[in-house]
Amino acid sequence: MNSDTICAMSTAPGGALGIVRVSGPQAISIVSSLFKSATGSQLTEGKSHHASFGRMVAPSGETLDESVVTLFRSPHSYTGEDVVEISCH
Repeated sequence: MNSDTICAMSTAPGGALGIVRVSGPQAISIVSSLFKSATGSQLTEGKSHHASFGRMVAPSGETLDESVVTLFRSPHSYTGEDVVEISCH
């Protein structure tokens, strides 16, 4: 079993929106450190197969983009691992 956490574009370049997929054992914690939900809820506490609206933020606190983040918990994801999909501009 692979223990790496990987990140890749899931959509072709050139569109108005792109999906970035993060998959692996640290996927949820990595994205959680960058995503601030509009409701104040924590991604780490989110339900599988649910989407949340919020902001992607830099470590400095600067807003990078408004995004929708969808959480897929293992083993019920495409890869069988924890997966987070970030829909952004």
